[in-house]
Amino acid sequence: MELNKILDYAIMADETAKKPIKSGYVTNGKTYDNYLSNDSFAEFVEDMKTNHPVAYEMYGKGGGKELEERKSGANVYPPKMASFGSSSRMIYNLMKDVDGFLFEKKLPTTVGGIANLDGFTETADKCVFVEAKCREPYTSKDGIIERKYEDLYKAITASDKTAVSCDIYVIDERKMEVKFMSGEIEIHSFDMKQMISHLLGVATAYLKGEFDKKIDFIYLLFNPKFIEINEGKEEIHSIYEQTCNECNSVDFKALFDVIVDYLQTAKGLSKDKNKAEIVNNFSFRLCDQSNMNI
Repeated sequence: MELNKILDYAIMADETAKKPIKSGYVTNGKTYDNYLSNDSFAEFVEDMKTNHPVAYEMYGKGGGKELEERKSGANVYPPKMASFGSSSRMIYNLMKDVDGFLFEKKLPTTVGGIANLDGFTETADKCVFVEAKCREPYTSKDGIIERKYEDLYKAITASDKTAVSCDIYVIDERKMEVKFMSGEIEIHSFDMKQMISHLLGVATAYLKGEFDKKIDFIYLLFNPKFIEINEGKEEIHSIYEQTCNECNSVDFKALFDVIVDYLQTAKGLSKDKNKAEIVNNFSFRLCDQSNMNI
C-alpha cells in the first residue's frame, strides 16, 4: 500500500477510536475506506456551515473545491476534505475556534499565478501565514515546473545571500525540470517550489502595502509520531524526519530577502519600499499539530 494511504488509515484509526465518526465514503458505486463516511462528512460540513460560516464560505469558494466531489473523466472521487489525511481538514480542526483565523488565503505572486495559503490571521503586532502539510511528503514529486519561474530560480542560485540553489533542465518552451538544493542537501520531500511561490505571494503583498506588520510564516507539518502506525512505520517516520531536516536546512529569511530583491529589481515592484525593513520583520517556524500557536 502507498505510504500516504497508510498514513490515512493510521489517522483514521486514531480519530475513530476517540470520537464517534465513521469511515467509508461511497460515490459512483465505489467505497473509499480512507475517507469519512458520507454521513460523517455531511455532519462535518453542516457543523462548519452552522458554527464556522466564514470557514464554510472560504472552503466553498476556494480553488481546491475542498467540500465537493471531484470528477475526472468517468470517475468520481470524494471531497478532498473528507480524507482523514487532508491538510485542510487538519488545520481547520486545529484553528476553527481561533477568533479571526481565516482559511484559504490567496495572494498574487507577480511572477505567475496565485499562491494559495492554508491559513492567515492578524494580531496586534504581526501577520501570520500558515501552510499545512499532512500526507503530501509521502507522495512522489516529478519536479516539473513552468518556465515562468526560471529567471527567479536563476537569481536565487546566483545569490550569495542564500544556500538554496535550483538546478534547471529545460524540457521545452513551457516546462523545465528542477532539482532544489540547500547547500549539499537535496530538497526532495519538502515542497520548495510551492514554498517559493508562497514567499512570492507574501513579498508581493508587503511591497504593495497590503500589510505593514511583522511577518510570521508557519509551516504546519503533521507529525506521524503522535499516532500508532504499524505497516510502513519506519519509512513514514524516516520521511517525516527527512522533511524536517530539509526544511531546517534552509534559512528562509535569507531566501525571502532574495525574493523581495528580485521583485523590486527584476520586476520593478515598489522600488521605493524599504527592503531591509520588510526582510527584518520576517520569521519562519516549523510546527506540528502539538505546538501550533499564533
